[in-house]
Amino acid sequence: MRGYVSFLIVLAALSLFAALGLLLASSHSYSNEDAIGIARMEYLERNVKENIYEATSYGLKSAGAAYDLITPPEARTPQGREAALKEGVMLSLSRLGDYAGWDGDFEVLVWCGYASGSELDGLPKKMREDGRAEGCELCSEISNKECDAFVQVVQEGIVPDAGDYVLLKGPEPPNPFVEGAVGVSVYSEKFDVAGVSVFPIGEEIR
Repeated sequence: MRGYVSFLIVLAALSLFAALGLLLASSHSYSNEDAIGIARMEYLERNVKENIYEATSYGLKSAGAAYDLITPPEARTPQGREAALKEGVMLSLSRLGDYAGWDGDFEVLVWCGYASGSELDGLPKKMREDGRAEGCELCSEISNKECDAFVQVVQEGIVPDAGDYVLLKGPEPPNPFVEGAVGVSVYSEKFDVAGVSVFPIGEEIR
């Protein structure tokens, strides 16, 4: 009888260890999936930002070269050239599309607008709760006309590429608690992850 009881104790212990092993394996797989989701999200954020930089730079340079090529010297003005540069940048940005095809497991939204640091910090949690990629409350998609003001062209000369650059920042904010910026929001329902990345306000894109 004692041997039978011992056998039951051993069997129960083995069952417990087996269940614990399955639980640990399950937890490990979940953590791996979370890590994969976060890594893919961060890679996508960087990829979108790099393409925004490249599109901005290309639009700036190509528009400046075109303006100086087709506009007679006597007709060139700083105001006219600035307008041409901004139009070139916005056209280049619009050609990036809605980013829907970049990664089928993620939604991407590029936006401009005014936000506080606390709002941006809480935006990933809000996206996960709402189940979609979104910008701040006072934000618009980058393709909207309102975002023209967030592409600030600075000219340092009439000669193409002789110092022109772009700042992705907004004009004077409506109140001292927010700041105008251009940002990228990324969300994945599959991985239940979300992230926000904002372009450095003082960075010059040439």
